[in-house]
Amino acid sequence: PEQRQRASVRTARRGTARPPAAMAAMPVAFQTTINLADHGINPTAFKFGNLTMESDKYISVKDAAPDGSTQVVVIDMHNGNSVAKRPMKAEASLMNTVDNIMALKGATEGQPGNFVQVFNLDTKEKLGVYQSPANIVFWRWVAARVLALVTDKDVLHWDLSVATNTPVVMFQRAGKLAEGGTQVINYAANSQMTWCLLTAISTQDQGKTIDGNMQLWSVEKKQQQMLEGHAGCFGNVLISDSSGPAGLFAFQERKQGTQATKLHIMDITAARGEGLPPPFKVNADIQMPPEAPTDFAVALHLSEKHG
Repeated sequence: PEQRQRASVRTARRGTARPPAAMAAMPVAFQTTINLADHGINPTAFKFGNLTMESDKYISVKDAAPDGSTQVVVIDMHNGNSVAKRPMKAEASLMNTVDNIMALKGATEGQPGNFVQVFNLDTKEKLGVYQSPANIVFWRWVAARVLALVTDKDVLHWDLSVATNTPVVMFQRAGKLAEGGTQVINYAANSQMTWCLLTAISTQDQGKTIDGNMQLWSVEKKQQQMLEGHAGCFGNVLISDSSGPAGLFAFQERKQGTQATKLHIMDITAARGEGLPPPFKVNADIQMPPEAPTDFAVALHLSEKHG
């Protein structure tokens, strides 16, 4: 099942000037930052895999030019929502989270799999080229110079800080995430690159219910834990006044066949052992709207700025 994205991008902020009663009811205020349709982008381009927003800096959209050719549209939200349009023959593009760096993905006629090319648009430098023998079904920047590639069987990390580096297999897809018919919708890694999370969805009743499955992988221990749910993330957040930020993992759990949803947040980087305090861990039930009891989250974010 395809998860469609909205045509407008909204930002959340605290401290908005609102009456006290309104603030008590809504501590986070939303406002529209940009409506992509107002910039001449075809609304049919607003869909999963076609539009990407890796951070609050860039939005990248694969769109059709007036002459029918394919183009990539990049909106720089840190530069007055400036719009840059470039011709593109690749099937997908992905902007870096920090710098003006673009990754392109496509297929070469007569060759299996996909190719990936990465360019620094400021210096006009090609940072890397990789021909994957397998189809790349999902990709994501997990660090300023690390591009994650998910194929039908494997999850790879490509460190582009060194020109000669090639993608390295981090782990193999397992359990439900290794079965056909599952759609990868997210991938994340913590800042230390010691934990990874792959998320996919599937259905067994022609879309009436959408099952979520996650594969949590420990890079250091080379062990995995399979979780049921639709969204998860990592973040470094203060949990007390007496210590630095904790390396947290959060995920939304919903077991197959139920509509009960629970949010779990835990410290996965704290030292464990006899005589040490138990690591931070909290959970809470999440109520879905009565009119949409089977609804589920497709994204989760830990705010390192607001905590």
